[in-house]
Amino acid sequence: MSDESTPATRADLEFLKNELLERIKRSETTLLREFRKWAISFDSRFHANQTLVEGFSERMVSLEERVSDLERRL
Repeated sequence: MSDESTPATRADLEFLKNELLERIKRSETTLLREFRKWAISFDSRFHANQTLVEGFSERMVSLEERVSDLERRL
């Protein structure tokens, strides 16, 4: 487009359409990349917490067994 006072031609509109589609595509790609980074980080934290909880569960079972043994002795 040469100037704001002249009407847009089909070529101008096609150029703007392609420019807009390209910007949308770049935005989508950027968002998806950032979301993937977040998802990988979240997955890592989730698995670390899951391991920690499993460890606590094992300790809890062990403590429950010890308490049961003590209660039987009484």
